[in-house]
Amino acid sequence: MMNGTNQYGMGVIVCRLNDQTPPFQEKSYYRQLTQEGAPLGIQVIVFCPLDVDWQTRSVNGWRYNPDTGRWRTDRYPLPPLIYDRCYYSDSRQYQKYKPQVVRLANDPTIQFLGRPLGGKLPNHEMLVKNSNLLPYLPQTLRYTSFNDIRTFLQDYNSVLIKPNGGSHGRGVAAIFPNGSEYVIRGRSPRNQPFQIRLHKEPSLQDWVNRFTNGVRYVIQPFLQLDTRDKRPFDLRILVQKDEHGKWATTGMAVRTGTVGSLTSNLHGGGKAERAIPFVQEHFPHQANQILATVHFLSKEVPLQIEREHGRLLELGLDAGIDREGQVWLLETNSKPGRSVFLLTGEKNVRIQSVRRPILYARSLAKGLIGGSI
Repeated sequence: MMNGTNQYGMGVIVCRLNDQTPPFQEKSYYRQLTQEGAPLGIQVIVFCPLDVDWQTRSVNGWRYNPDTGRWRTDRYPLPPLIYDRCYYSDSRQYQKYKPQVVRLANDPTIQFLGRPLGGKLPNHEMLVKNSNLLPYLPQTLRYTSFNDIRTFLQDYNSVLIKPNGGSHGRGVAAIFPNGSEYVIRGRSPRNQPFQIRLHKEPSLQDWVNRFTNGVRYVIQPFLQLDTRDKRPFDLRILVQKDEHGKWATTGMAVRTGTVGSLTSNLHGGGKAERAIPFVQEHFPHQANQILATVHFLSKEVPLQIEREHGRLLELGLDAGIDREGQVWLLETNSKPGRSVFLLTGEKNVRIQSVRRPILYARSLAKGLIGGSI
């Protein structure tokens, strides 16, 4: 509770960016959260977990003032609600923030709107426990040595390796045998596209060792998830809790990449399109079945992960569709972005995507829905 009648504080925790003012990403989103929250009695404070003073139970945070259009920094009491939007650039930053985030999560006076998920492999391991989801999950294993690639290439025509904790398509590579050589396409850790050719397996092994560089990776079969004109694409589905604590699909959109590229991520130069017209255009005879499968996944996946993991607020589901119309669940993300819905012009979806966390937070603060899972 904060000063004022029926006012509740919601803290958005972020990773600090020292080269910006205010020092964090997603300023537009947090500004919109503030504007949605104010009439509903939710006061939004953005802060870095490293700035918490546990002796005074206060934090140096930022609040947006709609009247002036400016962000203001001040000292605030620790808010009772926490929305985790920390994006860690690497494992070192994660380890730096982890003790403070864990302490916030374990504080009996604080409720997190949702517990963030881990990497790709633990998420996959939660999903494979549900037999209804197995037809939509590509085989996913932890990459331990080059023998894994050798085995996958015997079983599949090509393989995909990607960081267990990566995002935005960075550090992803697909390996294609081509006669006596190997063609590798992907994106560097700095998200630069590349394509190289290597002769003989020892050269490939040396390259993979340098590319993975001690980072934890997963390995999957490479799936042909592109249009007839060779544009890679995927489907982003945003599912969120509503004010009653029930899961609801807020929106979905397609992200398309450039011709011949490996990924369709917007950070890698991709574009956004409305989902239903895209599916109907590219899969005219299978569109109804594909959309029914997507609807099933949007219902089943959040329930399954929440059973295994604990309370969540929202999920971004990334799905692919191969040329036979088979739907594949590629990734689940507990800190989804929303920019794709601005790019498709679906303003109502964007507004709903901002409003739902506020409504859920208000219900949680008032005790209208369960406080723990």
